[in-house]
Amino acid sequence: MTTDKNLKKNRMFRNPLLELLSWSHPGLMIPFHLIIISLLIASGRTLHPETGYGTITAVFVAGFFSWTLAEYLMHRYVFHWIKEDSKIVSGFHYALHGYHHSHPNDANRLFMPPVPALLFLSAFFGIFGLFLGSYVWYFLPGFELGYLIYSYVHYSMHTQKAPKRLKFLWKHHTLHHFKYPDKAFGVSSRFWDRVFGTMPPEQEKQGHVTVKAP
Repeated sequence: MTTDKNLKKNRMFRNPLLELLSWSHPGLMIPFHLIIISLLIASGRTLHPETGYGTITAVFVAGFFSWTLAEYLMHRYVFHWIKEDSKIVSGFHYALHGYHHSHPNDANRLFMPPVPALLFLSAFFGIFGLFLGSYVWYFLPGFELGYLIYSYVHYSMHTQKAPKRLKFLWKHHTLHHFKYPDKAFGVSSRFWDRVFGTMPPEQEKQGHVTVKAP
């Protein structure tokens, strides 16, 4: 875990307000997301009381499992998209994900902070709402719960020793950080790396590899 001394060195922004807003912690972000999830579902029930509980559950579960694909696609095509001739895009990329690769064990920046999290959730609400209509009130909470679990798993990968049953995930993410930045984009699941052919070669051919843990 990052020490206080290291945190003083690892600044993301020169502006003190932006620097403060870039910090996050599971003690803040877990209740933050659970409250939003609850509010979204409650709002959906209030606005559309005709929707049955079976439908709500099915849409919620669909949203939850949709997160794994979104996680993979965003990590591969958004977080690792660098346009070197654009300072704005490069700066956005660094704040969004580049900093994490430069300082992977900065424990105060492993969860997305509240302000950008709200912006992303608002954008997803609008996008999903275009296709799902009133079901967005239940799809987005499931999607957000998937994100929350992913975030906690990711936080644990950089701050805790891998549980025996999850060593394969820890190893997968370690390979992404320290050996194959163009592979192993899945964090909470390796499924989509297998589907899209971005599994690290050691894992595909040898099955076991020793890599220094983050």
